[in-house]
Formats: sequence, C-alpha cells, structure tokens
Amino acid sequence: MKLEGIRPSNFGGVPLLIAILAFVFMIGGIELFSWWMWIIGWVLIFASWGISAEIKNDTLILRYVFGLLPIKLKAEDIEEILVLNRLEKGVLLRYFPGIGAAYMGVLIYALYRYLTFPDNLLPGYYAGALGLIIISSSMLISLAIPIGKTHHKLLTAVVVFIASAFLLWLKVRAVELIPMVVVLVMITLWTVYDIDTQDYIVLKTRKGRYLLTSNAPRDKVEKAIKAIMEVLSDD
Repeated sequence: MKLEGIRPSNFGGVPLLIAILAFVFMIGGIELFSWWMWIIGWVLIFASWGISAEIKNDTLILRYVFGLLPIKLKAEDIEEILVLNRLEKGVLLRYFPGIGAAYMGVLIYALYRYLTFPDNLLPGYYAGALGLIIISSSMLISLAIPIGKTHHKLLTAVVVFIASAFLLWLKVRAVELIPMVVVLVMITLWTVYDIDTQDYIVLKTRKGRYLLTSNAPRDKVEKAIKAIMEVLSDD
C-alpha cells in the first residue's frame, strides 16, 4: 500500500550520506572551477530525497535515488514514531543534528570561499558560492526555528537575503545579475515557507532516524501514521 502524500527526506541514514557527498561535489566544483562536478552535486541532492513510501508485507519501504534505492524497515526495526506539525512547534534540528552540521559546514565554507575569491572572476563563480550560502542558510533557519513560526522564519530569510545581496554587491556590481538575485530570493522564501507548512513523521529505528514529510491534507497524514502503527502492532 502506497502512503499517499508522504515523501521521505534525506535527513538521516544513507540518504544523508548521499546529501553530504553532493555537498562535497559542489564544493569541489567551486574549488576546481568545474561545472560538471557542480551538476553531479545537484543530481545527488535530488537523488538523496525520497520519492515515495509504501507498506508491503508488513514492511515500510522508503524509496530513494529516483526509486532505485529501497530502504526497508520492518516492525522490529522501528523503535519510536513521533509526529511534528505546526501545532507542536517542534524543532527539526533537535532530532537531526547531522543534517544541521552538514549545512553549517557548507555555510562556513561558502562564506569563506566567497570572501576570498579574487575580484576578476566570471559572475557565475560568485553566484555558485552565493547560492550555497543562501541554500544552507535557508535550511538552517528552517531546522532551528520551531515549526509554525512562519513569519519569524520568513523575516530571518529576508535578513539573510539582504546580507547576501550586500555580499554580491561587494564583488560584482552588474545590472545583468538582478534576475539571478530575484531567483535566489524566490528560492529562499519558497524553501523556508514550504518546509514550515509541512507535517513531519520522525522514525527512530535501529538503522538510524528517518524523516517523512507531507503537505497533504491532515486526513492523509493520519492515515499514513495509522498504517505505520499497524505494521508495528502486527509484530
């Protein structure tokens, strides 16, 4: 049975390792001025996010890497289920410090590299580092501020954008970069808003912690939770 509206995230387990590998390729792309490493990094990021979750033969199956990597969790593997939503105002960073550390590492590197870039590079190199700064900052905002405090997160994201725009102005003062800045603003605000308007199911298992996300109606989320609980009760 497919759990409708439920999607696994890359916050733990093997998917987290894939996400970290993606960051390594992105950083390598900046250091080696290699566009193909940058592209591989983005492919790995998309691959690290799950595409579906289903229950089959009393086993919860989370599918990652475009469906090619199934992670199977049997009833005896699942130790605890926790639901986080806008009412509970949970903090994701508390449950998944690994992904927080990964994004913090990316942010520190990107800031350092951006500030040490020479002034005569093509704008694309500055945009790459700035993109990492904005993406990692947006994720850290979403992870650290409790779910449901959307206005606080969006306000913080705006502050991050203003700081990023100032950093860009320090390096490149070109009108043609305005569309890129607008795109980065939209990505930042959408990322923060989207993460804050979802429900989350935290699975504590013997194989590590996994996070299921959903922006589906509450009844579908409750149905998915009930199905997972039935797997546990059948053990």
